Amino acid sequence: MRKIASSIMMLACGLFGTAQAQEPQVTVDVSAGASVSTNPFLYVDSKAAAAATLEVRPMIVWENESGRTSLDGTLRLAQYTQRYGNDFSGRAGVSSDQKLDERTTLSMAGFYQTSRSVVQDGFFFPIEAPLDPGSIPDPSIPPVDTSIAGVRTRRQNAGASIGLSHAIDERSSVDAGVSLDAAFVDRNVGFDYQDLSGHVGYQRQLTERTALTASVSVGRVNYLGRRIGDSTIVSPQIGLRQRINSRLSLVAGAGISYVRTDVGTGTRVGRTSFSGNIGLCDQGLNRTLCVSANRSAQPTALGGVSNVTAFAVTYDAQLSEKDRLAFSGRYGRTDQSGAAGFPLQTRITDIVGASATYSRKLSDRVSLNVTPAYTKLYGDTQGRRDANYSLMVGVTVRFGKLR
Repeated sequence: MRKIASSIMMLACGLFGTAQAQEPQVTVDVSAGASVSTNPFLYVDSKAAAAATLEVRPMIVWENESGRTSLDGTLRLAQYTQRYGNDFSGRAGVSSDQKLDERTTLSMAGFYQTSRSVVQDGFFFPIEAPLDPGSIPDPSIPPVDTSIAGVRTRRQNAGASIGLSHAIDERSSVDAGVSLDAAFVDRNVGFDYQDLSGHVGYQRQLTERTALTASVSVGRVNYLGRRIGDSTIVSPQIGLRQRINSRLSLVAGAGISYVRTDVGTGTRVGRTSFSGNIGLCDQGLNRTLCVSANRSAQPTALGGVSNVTAFAVTYDAQLSEKDRLAFSGRYGRTDQSGAAGFPLQTRITDIVGASATYSRKLSDRVSLNVTPAYTKLYGDTQGRRDANYSLMVGVTVRFGKLR
């Protein structure tokens, strides 16, 4: 895993190394605080525990006339008062959008992440504003493998992608790209896999506010050390991007996913299911509200490709010069059943949760944060487990550039 992760990050950093001649903008947020949780890792045999936490979030940004490149990361250490010991998690990522000419843009990205809890490092998330302030935000939902939520194990992920978009004329554009993702699970509770995929897409601007899209993606999932679960995924989709008014925007798509899976003894099973996504965002002067849903075929650490459904809502509001409120909620379902192409096993996992963060500026560089959260895991084969109620309080100090 270390070799794959380091290779991906070295490749990404090498691609971006020549991007910027200007001085970088550097920001580092350091947070310290405490939390109390009834079931911090969603275990079956849960116990309440308090924890002291330390988190560091650096970001380095280069911007020039041709584009933007950023390096960012998160390092978090939590020390629990009982039973759970200490927990270290982290993520490092690099991304870049560079204009090669007036019509062509090159996009590249790479990341590495290690996590012990699916809740902490993937379940709650922001919907990022687009780099182009005039474009429609993309309220996508990062996939979370709920099939191994609540399992005593560490999961590592790494990935890299490269894409190219080109404007054919004032109304039409095409794009294409490839990506490689890898997932590794410790303690033999799951199966490591690699997912190589590529896509091509087309967009046609019908009016100033309306655009139609079409895309086809093809992927190959390989489980390391075994053939059972190896799959090919083909997903064509058509979609719509609509600017309803100056604040409200809609992104929607619908299609199918055809999955052909090796189920052992030389047998391959094919299945076709609906795939699609929809997102609605309301962007005001000091607030953003997004509601989104999607359904797609995704690999899981338990082997094979499953149907994954997710619903999410995010809200971010600047209440005053010093006060800010953010909320996120999510529901996810992983269907790994006979109907989904697994005749010898059935496992359906649901997870639901919500969190809110109130932030109060104590000075230009110091803020106080209070975050209550709730998460509940439901699994037909995972046994009954308590929900996670938690309350986190901390202070964040910002070093470097003030954003």
